[in-house]
Amino acid sequence: MSFPAGTCVFFWDGKGQTVRGTVERISRAADGTVFLDVKEDGGRTVSMPAASVTKETK
Repeated sequence: MSFPAGTCVFFWDGKGQTVRGTVERISRAADGTVFLDVKEDGGRTVSMPAASVTKETK
């Protein structure tokens, strides 16, 4: 799945809470893993594998 910058996504944190945010940047590791920088709605930016997030459907 493609997650261009500006895409609204969500993921679950370590406590099982849903976290929503917006993709800011996409990068690829040497092994081909796609990473996303996601700005959470609360303001914090996190980096994680694209496989860890789900695209919001509104």
